[in-house]
Amino acid sequence: MKAYISIKNKRAASITAALLILLFLSCSDFQKYLDKSGIESSCKEIMRDYQKENPEVLSLFLKNFSLAKYTEPFDTGEPEVRSIGEWKLDIPEVPGLIQEKLFFNTPLSALTHRDDKLVLYIYRKAEIKGGRLLLFVPGMGVSNFALLFIKHFFKEIISRGYILAVYVPPYHLDRIPPGKNQGEGFFTHDSVRNIKMIAGCTSEVRSAVKYFKLQGVSDISAWAGSMGGSFLLLSAEFETYSHITTMIPVLDWNTLLLDSPEVCELKKRLMADGYSEDKLRYAYSIVSPMEHRVITPPDKILILFAKYDQLTSLALLEKYRETHNNPMVKIYNRSHATILTDFAVYDDYATQLDMWAKNKN
Repeated sequence: MKAYISIKNKRAASITAALLILLFLSCSDFQKYLDKSGIESSCKEIMRDYQKENPEVLSLFLKNFSLAKYTEPFDTGEPEVRSIGEWKLDIPEVPGLIQEKLFFNTPLSALTHRDDKLVLYIYRKAEIKGGRLLLFVPGMGVSNFALLFIKHFFKEIISRGYILAVYVPPYHLDRIPPGKNQGEGFFTHDSVRNIKMIAGCTSEVRSAVKYFKLQGVSDISAWAGSMGGSFLLLSAEFETYSHITTMIPVLDWNTLLLDSPEVCELKKRLMADGYSEDKLRYAYSIVSPMEHRVITPPDKILILFAKYDQLTSLALLEKYRETHNNPMVKIYNRSHATILTDFAVYDDYATQLDMWAKNKN
């Protein structure tokens, strides 16, 4: 009897916890709080190692900056192939799935750490040559825990016959240097380095595209989230994708690094050290998708947007749509931190994949 009561209590506790989570997720203020808390945490991390820099270094860098030059794809060479490890998927409807990790040398290691590699997780049923590939570019904080959610995207992609290639951002998963936590160290107080990191990751995305084209894929599509959305949309000024989906993309880096009240300490310190606010805003605008065109047609672009997103506002999204030929948008009652908890997002994505496939045929 005691055991029965214990099991019954555990079930009741689980149901209560689930109901509490649903209650919190229905509260817009709570969802906004989660976003702001994340931004504040990033700010504290950035300010922890703050050092005064020479503003003239930024001015000189901007004089010589070109997005095309700083995002140019590099020669990846042949990869080292390893086991997929903890990211192994079980998809009964796709038996015999080949799952592996590819490691390439990357020039971005000059900014990150000497052992850093460009890493791609590959899921495929057959040879790469002749296959349709979808490049998946996640954002800040992607982790083994995040896989519990994003694997639902993976399954929709793989079950439709795509080769799936998942890009690993620096300072995440296999790219975390000793002494760092997930995502820690990606951004710093140094604006020049931040711009180089954004451009460098975009270069890695373009290099992955180049590598798969050389392997003979028939076409390349893409999905990207959060900061990964920035990398993908910046790459899309130069690379043509069959279709693009971005979820909660960071469209303007000024909103995170200069405009958020939680990060105002960074702006104040930089301006106290002699930086011009106009110069800082221009610096982050040159690596923001808001200021760059996309050559993929708008009917082949889908933006999955969170209504309460504190990094990219609805007003900013509308401005992007107006200046980028009105791509498709779906809006969810979620924030930046919680959009993956709305399972409609996975169904909507699957439906759109089928629509694109139908229209192509």
